[in-house]
Amino acid sequence: MRKRTAPSKRPGAVAIRLAGLAALLLWSLAVPAQSALPLTIITLQHRTVDEVLPALRPHLAPEGQLSGINDKLLIRTDADNLRMLRDALAAIDTPPMRLRVSVRSDRTDSGHRFDVGVGGEVRSGDVAARLPGRVPGDTRIELGGIRAGLGETTRSVRRGGAQFVETRDGGEATLFVGTAVPLAFRQVFIQPDGARVVRGTTYRGVGQGVSVRPTVIGQRVRLLLSPEASDEADGGRVSVMRLETEVEGRLGEWIAVGGANRAETVSESRGVAIGSVSSADSDTRAAFWVRVDPVGD
Repeated sequence: MRKRTAPSKRPGAVAIRLAGLAALLLWSLAVPAQSALPLTIITLQHRTVDEVLPALRPHLAPEGQLSGINDKLLIRTDADNLRMLRDALAAIDTPPMRLRVSVRSDRTDSGHRFDVGVGGEVRSGDVAARLPGRVPGDTRIELGGIRAGLGETTRSVRRGGAQFVETRDGGEATLFVGTAVPLAFRQVFIQPDGARVVRGTTYRGVGQGVSVRPTVIGQRVRLLLSPEASDEADGGRVSVMRLETEVEGRLGEWIAVGGANRAETVSESRGVAIGSVSSADSDTRAAFWVRVDPVGD
């Protein structure tokens, strides 16, 4: 009986390789025939096409073409520009290094409240009229049965901190400092025999944090960032400020990422012509910085 031998390659791997070769052929045929620029195919050793292309495109000549598939770079350009691209690629296509990502955050909450009111009772003979205003207690003036008051309050709270985490070049890391707060929830499920209500409690992290993905290019680093600052709000809600951005800077230097600002004004009055008036302003500002340092072996 003859022994059945296993195929040398899996059908799936062969199909993927054939699909890649077909895509390369179609890409080369899609270039206009009048283009005299030669096609160069470079196999990446350590990085992915998605990591390399954004860093190489600024170095591409205006008449050049650059794309990639699987682990291959497809380049059409002149000889001088090709040498420049190869030099840039040599600094990019390197083994991923270990990185320390440090994040510094600063949040300031400030508020100002102003209250003024007139209240009391005005009497003339047997006729009396009451003024409905609420009178603040900071500064008061009394004249007969009439009281007038003025109150003003200012507050400012500043919170900040720094955290760090280690990740690899091209990897993603998340830093978050805060507390978990309980949030009640209510869900309604419609079933054939009627509605069913489910109540429970879930926990949501409240504080400051950031997700970051660093990519090192020579002595510089490109960062895809998503910082977040959250706080408890009235009514069992969580107030969230989130920013998504991409920044670039030098290794070992603090890079300003940006910030967020939220302002609110609330006014209240009682009485028609005479009474009390209250006004409250609140302002929240958050700023973020990030720094990336290589970690030695």
